[in-house]
Amino acid sequence: MRLKISLLVALLSAITVSSFAGSGFCSRQKPHNAAKTTLADPGEDNYDMKYLRFNINLTDTAVYVWGNVATTAQVTVASMTQYVFELDTSFTIDSAKINGVVLAVTTTGSIRKVTLPTALSLGAVFTAQVFYHGLPPGGTGGFFNGITHSVTGAGTHMVFTISDPYVAKNWWPCKQSVSDKIDSVDMFVSVPRGVVDGSNGVLMGVDTTSVSGFWNYHWKTNYPIDYYLISVAVARYAQYKSYWHFSSSTDSVLIHNFFLDTTTFNPAYKGNFDSLGLYIDYFSSLYGRYPFWKEKYGVCYTSLPGGMEHQTMTTIGVPNTYIIAHELCHQWFGDHVTYRTWGDVWLSEGFATFSEQLFLAHFWSPAAALTHRAVYMNSYILPDACGKVYVDDTTTSDSLFNGRTVYAKAQAVIRMLQYIAPSDSAFFAVLRNYQSNFAFGLASTADFKALAESIYGVNLDTFFNQWIYGRGYPIYNMSWNQAGSTVYVKLVQTASCPTYTSHFNTPLELQLHTGTADTFIKVYNTLDTQLYVFDWSPAMTNCYLNPDFLTICKLNNRVHDHSLGMTTLESAPGLQVYPNPAKNSWQIAEIEEGLDLQLTDDTGRVIWTGKSNKGSTVIPGHKLPAGNYFLKVGSGNKVESVKLVHW
Repeated sequence: MRLKISLLVALLSAITVSSFAGSGFCSRQKPHNAAKTTLADPGEDNYDMKYLRFNINLTDTAVYVWGNVATTAQVTVASMTQYVFELDTSFTIDSAKINGVVLAVTTTGSIRKVTLPTALSLGAVFTAQVFYHGLPPGGTGGFFNGITHSVTGAGTHMVFTISDPYVAKNWWPCKQSVSDKIDSVDMFVSVPRGVVDGSNGVLMGVDTTSVSGFWNYHWKTNYPIDYYLISVAVARYAQYKSYWHFSSSTDSVLIHNFFLDTTTFNPAYKGNFDSLGLYIDYFSSLYGRYPFWKEKYGVCYTSLPGGMEHQTMTTIGVPNTYIIAHELCHQWFGDHVTYRTWGDVWLSEGFATFSEQLFLAHFWSPAAALTHRAVYMNSYILPDACGKVYVDDTTTSDSLFNGRTVYAKAQAVIRMLQYIAPSDSAFFAVLRNYQSNFAFGLASTADFKALAESIYGVNLDTFFNQWIYGRGYPIYNMSWNQAGSTVYVKLVQTASCPTYTSHFNTPLELQLHTGTADTFIKVYNTLDTQLYVFDWSPAMTNCYLNPDFLTICKLNNRVHDHSLGMTTLESAPGLQVYPNPAKNSWQIAEIEEGLDLQLTDDTGRVIWTGKSNKGSTVIPGHKLPAGNYFLKVGSGNKVESVKLVHW
């Protein structure tokens, strides 16, 4: 969602491949002061929404709304004495009915309350119908207005809604709870003759005769939907319908788009949307079949400076293909599986942004995907030294949709989760199981973590504590040297935000470079100062850290240190290890009792840890494959290291 044009210039200036010809990422940096952490009033939690029926009137020339919305819900507390909902103060409530009985409404700001003549008990199902009219605040920017009116340069009027995060109340009487999905919605929208309405679900019909001069559109969705994903867009659209048949299946999905039928739109932009079927098919192969395929997918083109992933009907104003892909992927991440709380919003925005690079690699080139990662890393992630992915402050749109963290850093963290996976197939198994396990429901960061742990078979506490709940990233000074066929690489780590996260245990990619051959090695950085030793005979000319931007980190300095490995590494003074080489185990003689011992392989992965004994200490090796290993003795700045050989 929310591909804000204000960041476009900075993003494009850093990109050198032609595949990026449009917008920046979705930051939505427009000031917004409506602050709340959960619901506007605790009384809204006393019921669970089941069904909505809209009967509203709109034009394409103003944001004036009139009509009624009926909410069918079920009581979730022992006794409910009031029906509480939200509607902006710019609206006049003509009447309100509970189960068909007209009752008085009291108002405190945008909080509206209906006192019930008889309390409703736990499990009771009721219908609340609110009749209202008014000219809401609206605006021309699109984001954070609730409802927007704008006019294109060619003179086309349009009105469209965006409720995210807390402005559904600016166009309909609502409950703004991200954790309460509505089971189904009927949307009836009456517009002037010739004006077209696009909305969620399936177009059931258009009544062009009942009211002279007006057309009434009826849309219906039977998929669970969150309040902020309900939308309408009205303009003098041209409709384009097609069907895409899924690969290796006779099933198909309706693609139903609403475009401006003008020479300035066609064919310059329409062509970019005509490939939607290909995109749906590709992402279905990665994440599981497009979840709403029995209804449709489509876009309503508007003046929005970006895109918003309204369920089955994206509202979009930027026609670049990788942004189209971003909004499409929200149908899986955000719409099908919705974040349980606003703090978990990275599960939506991070994955949609991550999907951009998958799209670029598949439809453009791996080089385009690499550039995508590089731009986000250098221009947005690294400048935010204390950036945090998980959102603690959910009170404003700016804190919720921080482009540097919830989008840029989150997508990079997801790429890191792919990098540490046992295999790519395991990583994508996590994503597919996430979709199937939480289908049409809600999931939290903890839910996602538990699923990843079960499939990876490892504990991910450190990873999530560092990268989702922690702040900042590691900064490295790197030195390297080659002596014959032995390569030494030394990394010294500091943290960008040490007050919050002082050290990162993380995988890193090293590129050993020569004029004729390169090799890429994954190492594990577990110490603030760590030395890696490799057998590699081609004559090196340089060593690069994180060349494919697979880990969030900053390289502060890189030097060729000709003395590295030439001193005490291979025969640390006073450290006697025998036999070396060994077949089953090594022994250390005559060292201080209680010292930390750590055995790593030649990538830095920790194989064994222990403490030194009084007298001699055995280092187990009988289960290890043949190769080079490194024993570190001591801790902090007093660490000796010796190369061990296993045959």
